[in-house]
Amino acid sequence: MVKKTNTDKNEYVPILSSSHLGGENAQELSEFEYGLVMVNNAFQRWMQSCSTACEQHNLSALDNLVIHNIYHRDRAKRITDVAFTLNLDDSHNVSYSVRKLVKSDMLKHEKRGKETYYSVTSSGKQYCLEYAAIRDKCLLQALDHLSVDSSLSEVAKLMRTLSGVYAQASRAASSL
Repeated sequence: MVKKTNTDKNEYVPILSSSHLGGENAQELSEFEYGLVMVNNAFQRWMQSCSTACEQHNLSALDNLVIHNIYHRDRAKRITDVAFTLNLDDSHNVSYSVRKLVKSDMLKHEKRGKETYYSVTSSGKQYCLEYAAIRDKCLLQALDHLSVDSSLSEVAKLMRTLSGVYAQASRAASSL
């Protein structure tokens, strides 16, 4: 039996979900991707929990992204605008979400020529503001204790840049 030394205890061991993707030169990328998956799943769970706290039990994570995007700057948007801003290729999912939110009286639509624009209703605004209040109470207060305010902006910039790298890699892979 080999006795572990203090240096062994402090040695960094990466956490990978797929060791076969963490080859000799890709361990950091695999570790990042696993962290991204965990953050994405936790973020989606958070959005659903927050909407449930607002007594909107039937809203999915995408529904939340859609309504908040449409409420952004209180400016009406087309489905294609929402899909583009959220970097979603499948506008059918956005369409489904918009129809669901219209049916729930959280969004309304208006025809402008051939285009249909969507905006939030008064109940949609009320929901977005209640969501923001719960977000402030539960999430922002928790983040205050971590002192990550300035670094979050840098992480966000890096993530947007990486989304472009993944998009380019996706185009390259589809041409193989």
